[in-house]
Amino acid sequence: MRKIEIIARITGDDAQIQEKTLMTWTDTGHWYPHPFTSNVLLYPGLEIRLHQRRVLKDGKDVHLSRYEYGVLIFLAQHPGTLFNKEQIYEEVWHESSESCLSAISNTVSRIRQKIEANKDNPIYIKTVSNLGYIFAAEPIPENK
Repeated sequence: MRKIEIIARITGDDAQIQEKTLMTWTDTGHWYPHPFTSNVLLYPGLEIRLHQRRVLKDGKDVHLSRYEYGVLIFLAQHPGTLFNKEQIYEEVWHESSESCLSAISNTVSRIRQKIEANKDNPIYIKTVSNLGYIFAAEPIPENK
């Protein structure tokens, strides 16, 4: 799969350079916007520290595999956006999604076991029947 990214390079006062992906295009014909985000994504009971590749659930570290982390970050950076399994697979695995359906289902199930209080009634990653997954939690503004 070919991928084109639009990236902003940001130089801070301390001359540290950060790169932020603004938008990604895949050869499947999809554009995915990437909103500017801070280095920390905050949701009720869930903190994702992007610069440390660290996830905290109620203040406790959660160990996630590479793909679990990738799926969680992809969905958490786009709260309220519905993605089908093929879109998630192509974004996280960077491969064609011909045989991805069980990989996504299994990965989401493992994430739910680790971050959801009740995996049968999730508050973070919800399934939209026959369509895909949506990150349903509302972000907490940074200034709170």
